[in-house]
Amino acid sequence: MKIKLDHGYMKKIKYITLGFVIIYIIYLVMTNIGDVINGVSDAFSFIVKILSPFLWGLVIAYLLNPIVRYFEKIISKIKINKKWERTHRKQKKAIVRGISLVLTLVSIITILTLLVNSVFVMINGSFRDFKITELIKEITDTFENYSKELGGIEESLNKMGIAANITQFLKELSISIINQIKEIATSITARVTTIGRYIIDISFGFVFAFNFIMNKEYFHNLLENALRLTLNDKRKNSLKEILHEINIVFLSFIRGKIIDLTLLSFVTVISLIIIQFDYAFIVGTFAGYTNIIPYLGTWIGIIPAVIIALVKDGWQEALFVGAYIVIIQQVYYVFVSPKIQGKSIGMHPVFILLAMFVFGKFFGLLGVILSIPMGGIVKIFINRWTKRRQDKKNIVLIDLKK
Repeated sequence: MKIKLDHGYMKKIKYITLGFVIIYIIYLVMTNIGDVINGVSDAFSFIVKILSPFLWGLVIAYLLNPIVRYFEKIISKIKINKKWERTHRKQKKAIVRGISLVLTLVSIITILTLLVNSVFVMINGSFRDFKITELIKEITDTFENYSKELGGIEESLNKMGIAANITQFLKELSISIINQIKEIATSITARVTTIGRYIIDISFGFVFAFNFIMNKEYFHNLLENALRLTLNDKRKNSLKEILHEINIVFLSFIRGKIIDLTLLSFVTVISLIIIQFDYAFIVGTFAGYTNIIPYLGTWIGIIPAVIIALVKDGWQEALFVGAYIVIIQQVYYVFVSPKIQGKSIGMHPVFILLAMFVFGKFFGLLGVILSIPMGGIVKIFINRWTKRRQDKKNIVLIDLKK
């Protein structure tokens, strides 16, 4: 005799069981939220570490592509042999793109070389009157004086019978210092290794970027095929719209930030020259470009200026220079920066800070630097979800700009 199963009843049991499983999973996640976040962060960091050269290639290709396209437009206008160009369009396109990519790399290397050279020229000019021999002689004389004084102290201690304790103390102190030096050496070795790994990853990143740019139509079509295989037309078009909006956010951020930071550096340099501050070019440029890090950049940027002023003229001058740079940059951000950047992402400062902490946790310093465009991407998804809910429910929302 066959037992007939009530499919409706079994379906309810499945949903109830699934509900209990989901509730239990949520309970486990909430009670171990710290471990879950750390686990996800570690797993994500591991994946990013493995794919680092590939990801660097994507980033470099994305940044270089607009410059390559600019050179392509110029070189494409040059006519050599019309008949050959008509019959060899693909070859011409590849040649033009290759030349454009080479010109882009040469331009970037030239600009970086000029910047580094100008910094060395400024440093050389700033330290031209610096007497290194006099400094060495002064340090040597100081040590000799201390040695004589210590010799007298040691003789007095021997007479008092407590030299042995001092000797033991000095031995323990020397062991402690040696251990500290070993720790510092280990730390330096680890940092050098990390820097070396970054250099290797970025070098391979340029190889990936070169291939991405030279064959971008192929990779574009590959992505298009992947979308067609996995998504229907509605979802595919929706994803393309989202990617287009994300692209606009990033391009607006990059272009606006480059112009913004360059002008801010110029303003800071001129402001330091006005008060006749030494090393105005180097310090002002550093103080300007560190503002790529939201909020924290200003305070990081004033550190060299404050140290130089403190060593040379005392704490009052250091306090003045630090406050002077901060005020100049804040005035700039109030009156000049909004006009340069044009349409901003439109995020409240509270959410910018939140984005800094969240993306900084997952991506480190890079996450902090890119927190604004990453926050802008999150804002895109929130706005699209809000629009769907508003249209579906016919909800009238409060205007947050009022």
